[in-house]
Amino acid sequence: MIVNYLKAKILVFGVFFVGIAAGLVIANFYTTRVASAPDTVNSQERAQRAEKDINKFYDYVGLDRNQREEVHESAEDTRRQLHEFREETQPRLREIQDGGRVKIRMLLNDEQRKKYDDFIRKKDQRTKERNQKSGRD
Repeated sequence: MIVNYLKAKILVFGVFFVGIAAGLVIANFYTTRVASAPDTVNSQERAQRAEKDINKFYDYVGLDRNQREEVHESAEDTRRQLHEFREETQPRLREIQDGGRVKIRMLLNDEQRKKYDDFIRKKDQRTKERNQKSGRD
């Protein structure tokens, strides 16, 4: 009975912690990618709104000043690790993507290949522009 009670407490705590972590990651993503995106209209207003939303989250959870700083540092560390991971894996992902494109091109006739190449060129351009706006290469 006591073991089940402790398991239930641990499960509730785990779910609560995962919720907080997910909220922090989303809040961090919002502030680093959406609110601070370059060349956006009212970017300062977005940043202020993001800061307000983060503070609402902190207040809702009931974090004191030290916890807020620790949570912010943790979120920044997570953001940095995700950035490093993206940089490590991006070349391999591009290699796989290029291999798939070669295989698809081999299945197409000349007319289809021209359309496919045009489609891929436009897609790659949109991706490049989106990455430039978000500060990624």
